[in-house]
Amino acid sequence: MSSRGATTAVALALVGALLAPPSAWADAEQESAPEPDVQAEELEWQEITFGQSTDLDFSSNVLPEKVGVNHAVPDEPGTIEGEIFMESRGGKLAPGHDGLTFYHVTLDPNEHNFVLEAEVTVHQLGPETGANPNGQEGAGLMVRDLNGGPRQDPMLEGFEEVPAASNYASTTMLRHGSVGMTRTGVTEPWGTVGSERSATDLGRHGLMIDEPVTMRLERTDDAFLMSTTYTHLDEPETHTHELEGADWVQDIEPDLMTVGFFASRNVAVTFSDASLTLSDADTQPRPEQPEPVTPVAFDLRAPEHSDSTDYPFAASASYPGTVDVAVDGETVLAGEPITAEEEFTAQLELPEGASTISATYHPADGPDLSPITRGVDVTVREFRDDAPLVVSPEGTPEGDGTEESPLDVHTAVTHVLPGQEVQLLKGDYEPESTISLSPAYSGTAEEPKTLTAAEDAEVTLDGRSALQQIIRLDADHWVISDMELTRSAGNGLRSSGSHNVVDSMVFSHNGNSGFQLTGSGDSEDWPAENLIVNSEAHDNRDPADINADGFAAKLGVGPGNVFRGNVAHHNIDDGWDLYNRTNEGPNFPITLEDNIAHHNGQLSDGYNAGSGVGTGFKVGGEGLPVDHVLAGNLAYANNLDGFSDNFNPGRLELTNNTAVDNARYNYIFRTNPYFEPEEQGVFRNNLSAHTDSHDRADQVSGDVDASNVLYDGSRSQTSDGQRLVVQRDLVSATPPDSHARDEDGALVHGDFARPTFHSFLTGGGIDGGHVGAVEPAGHPGGRD
Repeated sequence: MSSRGATTAVALALVGALLAPPSAWADAEQESAPEPDVQAEELEWQEITFGQSTDLDFSSNVLPEKVGVNHAVPDEPGTIEGEIFMESRGGKLAPGHDGLTFYHVTLDPNEHNFVLEAEVTVHQLGPETGANPNGQEGAGLMVRDLNGGPRQDPMLEGFEEVPAASNYASTTMLRHGSVGMTRTGVTEPWGTVGSERSATDLGRHGLMIDEPVTMRLERTDDAFLMSTTYTHLDEPETHTHELEGADWVQDIEPDLMTVGFFASRNVAVTFSDASLTLSDADTQPRPEQPEPVTPVAFDLRAPEHSDSTDYPFAASASYPGTVDVAVDGETVLAGEPITAEEEFTAQLELPEGASTISATYHPADGPDLSPITRGVDVTVREFRDDAPLVVSPEGTPEGDGTEESPLDVHTAVTHVLPGQEVQLLKGDYEPESTISLSPAYSGTAEEPKTLTAAEDAEVTLDGRSALQQIIRLDADHWVISDMELTRSAGNGLRSSGSHNVVDSMVFSHNGNSGFQLTGSGDSEDWPAENLIVNSEAHDNRDPADINADGFAAKLGVGPGNVFRGNVAHHNIDDGWDLYNRTNEGPNFPITLEDNIAHHNGQLSDGYNAGSGVGTGFKVGGEGLPVDHVLAGNLAYANNLDGFSDNFNPGRLELTNNTAVDNARYNYIFRTNPYFEPEEQGVFRNNLSAHTDSHDRADQVSGDVDASNVLYDGSRSQTSDGQRLVVQRDLVSATPPDSHARDEDGALVHGDFARPTFHSFLTGGGIDGGHVGAVEPAGHPGGRD
């Protein structure tokens, strides 16, 4: 075995040892490659369930009586004779990893090619609860590099299965129909940044329920062929997709591949008339891919509207060269040097009214030295630069930006100058389209732009369930404050910009997370140095009842982002979600300070109360280590957990947080098979309490000292045996109806979860500090 294979084998052995109970060890041994002269009819077919969200208590959008159901039921176990019925109520088809139920055999790719074929009849796909599919469901034929460790039975509640990644080729039925689905670029069994998953339509006949189709999966010496034949048509149709490279399934483990039938995430399916035919393999190495060549690119960052004749022009190029700029055909800049990947800026003098700017880039390097010309039509309309631009619900593009003649919001945000405000007068606004703040409309570090309510004005922007986002903030250096964004079809506010402040906002009743910070492209372009402060998110609900958080900072988040003094409550999923995908790479560390999360997983009208979803602070995802910082946060009465690592094995810092009466765990920070406990979180001065009988002890893996007061399944205590008696040590254990704020918008804690003056919590923390998120009560007599 190669050194790479030996390293992988050690990792796999660790996964198996930590994840598989003794009863599963025999199954793991059966995964070894068969003898070279094996025939298809001699193989013993095996069932395995593995990967994230396949754990026995996974209940998201699953009927209660089907929680934990992930199985294959063959007519003749160990064979593919007759029919194989498979039902999966867990797992996921994620971009970078999988959770599957798999009825399969193991082959040696050095010895065998194969053809696997079956009639596939999907009976049901998507949640049976009435929620919409979320794109992680599917069933079909698959060949994988390797499987994950079998799911644990029994498993400590809350210790979900970890990600299991592999290269694969698959003929798959998804919610929109049959596809040839592949994943390549995986080198580690827990997932690889930069791996790629693709799905190519095999015909456009949609999802067929209770109508069989013929699916086929073939491995040749140099490719995988995935095909679907539709026999219900007057003239049967066959559609095929090819993945070049038969050795993709040998990148992690060179000497085995697993082949069979799978189901994942809320699907019921029958495979019949199945056959597996083996042939000798002479596997050819896939062609080496040439190093990617950066194309020559030239882009303008130039707004189409300006409130000044002093116009900020900006451009960027992928290679060094020079730039010529003309206004209405007259050259104003010639031969200006431009550096690769650095922004070129210039101030241009434009006339009032309409102008055309034309910029020509002359690359000095790169695969193509041909000049590139870009243009933008600009309208200059000067308003006042010494006062805010005023907007009202009745404002028009023709207004002059005063209270007597207000603007509409779209016109105002495209004409406001750096250092200037757009002020919205009192009222309910129903913008016809998303208020889009593109990068071209950025402010500056010295003079940010502002979008805010006028003083003491109550302002609501209503998306009417029609706008995908109400505000899209892709620009830098903005302040957005003092408004309510409600009833979007997606996010209330979605941002990829940097150096922005979102202050004293309310995000309510939106069709996805109320506020979401998400980037794209290379990590250096992800949103950075944003502050989200003194805001509230509640009653956000997506159609699948599984994705809408109060605040989300996920799927590409840069450095320096801070959430401070916010409240997330009654959102259908989590209060905070800091999720990242394995194949896209980890977020940068995010700081959560002095926030409150309560009653997430349900809505304020009681919908979904008692569901198995809804965590206060979910600080990771998919096994990538990120060192988030949580200080002074309060989580209570959430439907699931108060604070959860969500399989983030990073060196998290949790200091002075409080969790009270969360339905499952107050704190759950799990062991991880790929990392040692000492590599994980640092916990200081944290408090956990349950006011009623509760049998689930906090699960905290990491550096945990005696300054923490955690719940052991019957009482809250430090490691040296001091106990927390709720009635004595807290001023109140009764949650408030709402959380007050001072005149600056900062949270003002009441008596709830506040340590009494005489409690050991008042001075039991590091260096005599207090334990928990809430400052202790003062001396009854007013003395220190």
